[in-house]
Amino acid sequence: MLDVVKTLTVSEAVAEKLVNQISKGKLVWGQKLPSQRKLAKMLNVGTSSLREGLQMLHATGFIEIKRGQGTYITKNSSIPLSKNITLSLNIDSDVRNLMEARKILEVDIAILAAKKAKPRDIKRMTTYLENYENFLGKDNLKASEYDLKFHLALVESVDNPLLYKISLAIRTSLEEFIGSIEHTKKGLDNHWKVLEAVKAREITKTRDAMRTLLASTERTYLKTCNKIDKEKKHGQNFIG
Repeated sequence: MLDVVKTLTVSEAVAEKLVNQISKGKLVWGQKLPSQRKLAKMLNVGTSSLREGLQMLHATGFIEIKRGQGTYITKNSSIPLSKNITLSLNIDSDVRNLMEARKILEVDIAILAAKKAKPRDIKRMTTYLENYENFLGKDNLKASEYDLKFHLALVESVDNPLLYKISLAIRTSLEEFIGSIEHTKKGLDNHWKVLEAVKAREITKTRDAMRTLLASTERTYLKTCNKIDKEKKHGQNFIG
């Protein structure tokens, strides 16, 4: 059975039209848009409908409004995708689901890194792990920050913008949770083993090292999740 065709509002049509112009290259990333009055005339719509359409695009990251300067197509083309993936992940932000996604994604990313990472990528990842080590046991949030930077540098090294955007969205959704978990020497060692295997271009060792890292991370995550669930349940029982 066919779905009913949805009729777009004028503001939705405005947003769709501008997104189509971006996808076709008629509007380019970072480009300044005409004034709202002029743009409304060009699109043959009212200024209020145009304004609503622009607000939709702003919410989804396609445009940015600079006070006193005007409205611009977002300079970084990854922002809209990242925003929308992040929004979807926030709706279903179960840590168990996110970890399952990480296991599927990050093992293959590590394998690609072993094939494609350049010396500058290795150097950057090394620096991040050294900083991770420096903050270990002293500042958990900082250690967590460099943990995040290491994983993003790993996916950057494969030179695939789509994989980077998806990975960034998943890591962003986990960022607060990761920051609340104590980072350990064992966890750091697992990261070093991944980097050493990538540096040596050892595909099998890289795969196994990343699997070990993620398995260990998952155990820590689930332990923390179970503790949080018990605390919530206890709190509900206490309130009841």
